[in-house]
Amino acid sequence: MLRCTTFSDVLAALDALPLRPPSSHPQRFTSAQALLHCAQSIEYSMSGYPKLRSALFRATIGPLVKRRFLRAGAMSHDLAAPLAGAPPLPADADLASAMARLRGAIATFRTYPGPFGPHLAYGACTKAEYEALHSMHVADHLAAWL
Repeated sequence: MLRCTTFSDVLAALDALPLRPPSSHPQRFTSAQALLHCAQSIEYSMSGYPKLRSALFRATIGPLVKRRFLRAGAMSHDLAAPLAGAPPLPADADLASAMARLRGAIATFRTYPGPFGPHLAYGACTKAEYEALHSMHVADHLAAWL
């Protein structure tokens, strides 16, 4: 299991990835699409997610799941699930461009002063919580490569 709880961890993991991703993975995304999906999530924490779960979910179940992941320092989620309301990921996504977009989203996040919008499922998150959650999200997708 790959563990990442900071963007420094994520960048180190990206640097250590095999040059060629596996030909089969337990997700419906290609490797490039998985990286774009992770970049989208980081970007949406700054610009606002296009579709949120219900207010009741974000006030009850979402925070419980968020705390569980933060305590564990890892997450496991449906690797085939797109971000609700996000545009479809391009079928011909290029791995190098996807990697660059993810690195760019991380760089932008690091210097972004806020405000941060609510997470689509977890609700309100601090910058530190978002960094940890995004890092765990990327690690869960990257684990399929290792």
